[in-house]
Amino acid sequence: MATLAEPIVHGVPVESELKTNTLTLFDTTVIATSSVAPAYTLAATAAFLIVAVGLASPSAILVGFLPVLCVAIAYYYLNRQDPNCGASYSWVSRTLNPYIGWVSGWIQLAANVLFCAAAPLIAGAYTLQLLNSFGWISSDAANDNRLIAFVGVLWLLLVTFMVARGIRVTANFQWVLVFIEYLIVLVFAVWAIGKVVGGHAAANPVSAQWFNPLQLHDLNGLATGSALAVFFFWGWDTAANVNEESKDAETSPGLAGIYSMFILLFIFLVADSAIQVLLTLPQINDPNNQNDILYFFAQQISGTPIAYFMVLAVLSSTIATTQTTLLPSSRLTFSMSRDGVFPKAFGRVHKSWKTPWVGTLISSFLAIVVIVLSVVFADSVGSVFSKLILDIGLLVALYYGITGIACAWAFRKVLTTSVTRFIFAGVLPFVGGVYLLLIAYCLIVPTTLPFGQSADWGTSLPIIITVLLGIPLVILAAVTTRSGFFHEKTVSYVLKDGQLVAALAGGDTMELTGGPNGGPPPAAPPVADPAAQSRSSNE
Repeated sequence: MATLAEPIVHGVPVESELKTNTLTLFDTTVIATSSVAPAYTLAATAAFLIVAVGLASPSAILVGFLPVLCVAIAYYYLNRQDPNCGASYSWVSRTLNPYIGWVSGWIQLAANVLFCAAAPLIAGAYTLQLLNSFGWISSDAANDNRLIAFVGVLWLLLVTFMVARGIRVTANFQWVLVFIEYLIVLVFAVWAIGKVVGGHAAANPVSAQWFNPLQLHDLNGLATGSALAVFFFWGWDTAANVNEESKDAETSPGLAGIYSMFILLFIFLVADSAIQVLLTLPQINDPNNQNDILYFFAQQISGTPIAYFMVLAVLSSTIATTQTTLLPSSRLTFSMSRDGVFPKAFGRVHKSWKTPWVGTLISSFLAIVVIVLSVVFADSVGSVFSKLILDIGLLVALYYGITGIACAWAFRKVLTTSVTRFIFAGVLPFVGGVYLLLIAYCLIVPTTLPFGQSADWGTSLPIIITVLLGIPLVILAAVTTRSGFFHEKTVSYVLKDGQLVAALAGGDTMELTGGPNGGPPPAAPPVADPAAQSRSSNE
């Protein structure tokens, strides 16, 4: 029976203030897949991806999947040693550098807030579209940006209440939403493929070249396609942010992230291929369809009345992903506050709900501010989201990339002790991390790229400002904090009696953290290394 893991704060295990032992592996997998929101992601991003790379979009999805999967494996290994709800922020701070870890946490928080602002706008638009289809409101009302924003804020307030109310309420709500969106998207995708097989003329005959990554020979197309594909898969790491509230906290969140990646790959490839089979490129490239490609796709299959189910799927998906993006934001800021490097308000936990409710409300308020500003300064909801998609994808690539490299660095002293560990805790996280950072570099830095392509400062400026803003903020946190967080030595993992334990770097010698005489912390026994367990069972 697995031991109850305790979060590590400043090298010492502490009792979590959150509601522990609540989520099962099934719950965390549902939350991970729901956080990615396949219906919402496809509706908002599939057309942009096809415009960027043409019919090679399934290849771009595969190319984006592989490095993100490598990072998911890194999350699994890091979470086994330190199931802290700060996840990437906590692990990077503890193993790589506390300053880099803080900035990485800031980048993740920025991506989350931007998304919590963009997603409710889409939810508002789809809600009004659904009401218009029933004849309850006019077309003018359905396209009114102010009304869209108002309805979006109402949805955001609803999910904010549920996230603050309790993790069990959130998980149960996710079950319902995930079932609706997955069922509807898969039914329409299979229906489209069935129509073509049954004799309907294919707009684009299926080709093996669709799935050949070598078709992405243009470096700019590769970088853009990869960033969009990273956005496709972003969100599974929410499972790690709820690790302190999970059963088998050392293993379930990491496994949930990996399982969800393969579930998502399946549904993305099936749905994206179905869209390309049924719709022509001019139809996909039509600006009127790009922001609502799934609904247009459903209309071509079944006609308007049944196509409303797709609107319901995207709406449920949007609400689900708003909720599961707000969830990690509140846990991340709670962890940072607990470390003493973020305002104390974010660390306040409700006595009966056992959630960081104040931080949840603050994150939601910031998203509402962005929504209001977007409505004031943007022409349409679609234009707001189209500008944010690539920005969010780049921010995600940055903190995913840093986490992958941190994993390889954390386990560097034990990589040669096991082939399994060398590949899965070292090579794959490092390669995935470096690839994602290179993709971000190619899109952020305005320089002449091969094949005559070039980037510009206007596209890169929002990301550069967001990242650079983290520098004065981390300096402010370092100057004002009294926790000693920024002065702590980093740790690496070493083997002792067949188990992985954290060790402080002290010149040429290593001192095991947390326990007497260099032993492991008595309150939280180290997790047995899976590679060592496998060797023992084989013997």
